[in-house]
Amino acid sequence: MILQAALLLAGLSATASATCCPPVRFSAVQSVTIVNSTFAKDALYSFTYDGINERYVISGDLSDGFLTTTKVIYDYSKKTGFSIDTAARTCSTFRLQGKFKDQESVCVPSDAVTLGPFFYGYDVGRLPSTGYTYNSTTVNGEFQKVVATVSRKDCVPIVITTTTTGPGGNALTVLGYNDVVPGIRDFTVFDIPSYCSK
Repeated sequence: MILQAALLLAGLSATASATCCPPVRFSAVQSVTIVNSTFAKDALYSFTYDGINERYVISGDLSDGFLTTTKVIYDYSKKTGFSIDTAARTCSTFRLQGKFKDQESVCVPSDAVTLGPFFYGYDVGRLPSTGYTYNSTTVNGEFQKVVATVSRKDCVPIVITTTTTGPGGNALTVLGYNDVVPGIRDFTVFDIPSYCSK
């Protein structure tokens, strides 16, 4: 269910330019919480972001103490997403909409309003950050209010909340990023298995 919601988020609409974007490549653990009128779900995913090749992958669900065999690759250079279960050897593809830099609310758009400086942590170990708010529209025409907190130095996402309102009801999505490391340790996470039809 959470991967289906992530697939829905992959279709966010385009924004003209960005105030800031994170490093072109990074890996993190992404904490996801989605709440709407019919369900609430929490999950922990491995998140790998490759801005150079305009792609990212969300894999596994670490929330129950084990790594599942499911991953979703969003390849914007090919405008194609791949939902893969390596254990079942199944794969489905889907068309991606929007622009790469608008996905997962990783980049802060140029029309964002600064909410001011924030700090995470305590004393000398604290992390300077900046909060932003902006509006967006899904490909389905639903209104979104986004609040993003990013590190001040290099715009690495810390917490991003998105409230979506539409005819089907309201939804709240919270993305938290932790254990963020620069670069990509293993590029094979982007490999498309031979059993995937393109």
